[in-house]
Amino acid sequence: MHVSIATHVATAIKRLTPLLAFSVGFGLFWVPVTNAEPGLRTQANAVMPVSLWASKSGRGEFERALLQAILERTKDRYPAYQFSVIHDSLGTQRGRQVIADGEQANVYVSGLREDNFTREQQILMVHQPTMKGLMGYRAAIIRADDAERYARAASESDLRSLVIGQGRDWEDAKILRFNHYTVNDNGRFNNLFEMLSYGRFDALLLGAAEANQELAASPLKAQLSVAGQPIIYYPHAMVFQVSGKYPELAQRIAEGFKRLIQDGTHEQLLNQYFGDIIRHISDKNTRIIVLKHPNPSLMPELKQPLLRHQSVP
Repeated sequence: MHVSIATHVATAIKRLTPLLAFSVGFGLFWVPVTNAEPGLRTQANAVMPVSLWASKSGRGEFERALLQAILERTKDRYPAYQFSVIHDSLGTQRGRQVIADGEQANVYVSGLREDNFTREQQILMVHQPTMKGLMGYRAAIIRADDAERYARAASESDLRSLVIGQGRDWEDAKILRFNHYTVNDNGRFNNLFEMLSYGRFDALLLGAAEANQELAASPLKAQLSVAGQPIIYYPHAMVFQVSGKYPELAQRIAEGFKRLIQDGTHEQLLNQYFGDIIRHISDKNTRIIVLKHPNPSLMPELKQPLLRHQSVP
């Protein structure tokens, strides 16, 4: 029987520390807190180290801007901070270990999930989508000379006949397989375009919000293209994930995020960085294929697309 993240977190924290929950927007912010009054400066000269791992250029600037806005908005209640960003290509599992260790980096944005890191409180998740589920809208990058074949499969709602490329240990691969898609997830992000160009798979699904930027930065951009239709959607919440060694940082992000949502700053940042793709997705002529999530209780609010829902057989 499935046990929700909230249950895992509540059980673990019951043994260790009280639990603070903010009910905002899509759901709950779950972060452990100390017995001290939340958010108050404990040392006048304290400096909070904040090192963001932002490995993808497509959304990295948004994540940086959002986190900095959160830190600035909470200066009145938390210590001064020292902010840095690393862009190392670490891979999923190594990257999560780096975050858990909290030395090279102590926060990043990734898909909501349950794993040993979260169950053992080595990584703390702020249970609030940074992009309102936007990363659940996936666009296909294909070989330029394969556009007609992809369009034919798409028009026949037969994308399951294609092999879809994904990165190793990506949560997306589990979702696609659950929906009976054939997936090749043997690569890492930095070699997926090359694998696609060599024919190891037929299409690479990336977030529609990042696909064009990622392709533009690739030396293989002349050989590949982004297919505008259809957009594939599945519930996929990107959330801040913080080293368990920095519970006050997790609490600070939760509190600051709440403020940004309430005053409209979060919405403004989304439109600033992703306005074009949001308008494309919202266009009545954009075809959206909606898939199911194997663990819908993770973020039930995202079961259907928030921007627009169009049923496709």
